[in-house]
Amino acid sequence: MSIFGKHQPLGGPGRRFRIKITTCDGQVFYWHKRGQLHTVEEDVADVFVRSFNPQLFQVRSDGSLTPPAPGETFAIQAVEKEPA
Repeated sequence: MSIFGKHQPLGGPGRRFRIKITTCDGQVFYWHKRGQLHTVEEDVADVFVRSFNPQLFQVRSDGSLTPPAPGETFAIQAVEKEPA
């Protein structure tokens, strides 16, 4: 049980941002979660970008983030926020 409604932004209405993922070999992906483009509020995007640790996660070809899996994932060089 949660005090927050499902699929409701915590900070009220506002701009949403997507997370752009650039791999070490130059590929670009956008963060996907549960098979869909994942967007977040600006403050969440700022914290995510600032604290992202590329040694813990890599990206799959579908844009999902996961622990490194040789042959299945790509090493991440940078993450950035972009308006959705």
